[in-house]
Amino acid sequence: MTWMSYSTKALALFGILPLVLKQFTSGDIVLWYLFATIITMQSLADFGFRQTFSRIISYAFKGVTEIITYTGKNNTTVQTDGEPNLPLLNDIVANMKYIYLRLTIIIFVIMSIAGTWVMYKPTQQASNITEAWYSWAIVLLVSCISFYGRLYMNFLEGLFKIALVRRVETLTSLGSIISSILVLIFAPTLLNLIIVNQFWVLVVIYRDYYLCKTTDDAFYKKVSKPLPFNKDLFAKVWPPAWRSGISGLMSIGLTNATGIIYAQVGSTADVASYLLALRIISQVRDISMAPFYSKLPLLAMLRAKNDLAALLKTVKRGMLMSHSVFLMGVLAIGIFSNTFLKLIGSDVAFVTPMLWALLSLAFFAHRFGAMHIQVYLSTNHVISHIADGVSGIIYILVTLLLISSMGIYAIPVGMLAGYLGFYAWYAAKNSYKTLDVNFWNFEKNTSFLPITIAITYFIISLYLK
Repeated sequence: MTWMSYSTKALALFGILPLVLKQFTSGDIVLWYLFATIITMQSLADFGFRQTFSRIISYAFKGVTEIITYTGKNNTTVQTDGEPNLPLLNDIVANMKYIYLRLTIIIFVIMSIAGTWVMYKPTQQASNITEAWYSWAIVLLVSCISFYGRLYMNFLEGLFKIALVRRVETLTSLGSIISSILVLIFAPTLLNLIIVNQFWVLVVIYRDYYLCKTTDDAFYKKVSKPLPFNKDLFAKVWPPAWRSGISGLMSIGLTNATGIIYAQVGSTADVASYLLALRIISQVRDISMAPFYSKLPLLAMLRAKNDLAALLKTVKRGMLMSHSVFLMGVLAIGIFSNTFLKLIGSDVAFVTPMLWALLSLAFFAHRFGAMHIQVYLSTNHVISHIADGVSGIIYILVTLLLISSMGIYAIPVGMLAGYLGFYAWYAAKNSYKTLDVNFWNFEKNTSFLPITIAITYFIISLYLK
């Protein structure tokens, strides 16, 4: 079901993207991708609560008596009878609602001020400035509603209702894609596309709410009774959450910030080209997440049960499939992108083979480390703030050092320096330790071949114009 759901994202990439590139001006394309970038960066305001709540809901659903850290293969402190811990789940849901309401208000204020300021220059280059501002207002309002609605997805994922969610998600995604294509064919304006797109975002929020209310004999109702804010529970939730939040800020935040900053200083054509590449590779990355990230609640459950054999098997299979899907995507796009853009008559050119190869290698290195981070996170002990914090500092310093001599190429080079210099090996080292394996025993049948292919592709790109 996750594969089916993520396949619709591929359909969006190959169905909507060509029409956007063909029908819109460079200025409108920049705005379209800036909206998407800002929506993505909105997840930073979650500050790690999404993963943390999903993980501890999984623990409580398996019957743990308290939220602790599950470290080491010889952990004997885990006590569970396998039945859901209803009082603990009720406390978790109540705290989740309390936190997300306040975060939503903060997001609205920040996006209204900082987001509007960031959008000023790009809107002046749009084909219709008034419609561009209406589009931003719609994105701002719906994004805030959508952010609060995340709590329903957290609950469903915590109960491992991944197949159910993805099955329904496929239908809503298809509805969004088909209606977007119709708009781009019959009424191709940025405002019309935004209206249709954001309408389906609202449908998705209601979808998750409805699934929570109806799944497993309305199990959500049993654990969503009004309760006061539990400070003791929050004290256990906050440490892993803020660490994950710092991690997101220094990884997803920095990557997406490059597009926003470049939009303020680069030419419209160059910005459109870079944002297109960044959006496509982000989409490929998201699709490649399917075989691994759909198993995260299962990893938490297996960790709580101390079933390391099943955990190791699940992790290795998910990582190999994720690497393979990512590489197939970036290779196909690297080979056929320019031919495709010429075929549809787009005004936007694709980035050079070298820039695409650098971005692909940087994202591959990050995916490698990120999956190992998620394995370690199943213990409920968070180190991602260290991994992303140090690599983020390296990324910034290297990029600033090289930007004057290398231009836009300094960005992926800085990413690579941070990910290879610290993030990837630090994450993997800690992951191996909790799985009781070493590098070669784990990676020889997991990532050795994908890494070899990625390096080979990068070397070939050095000789391409």
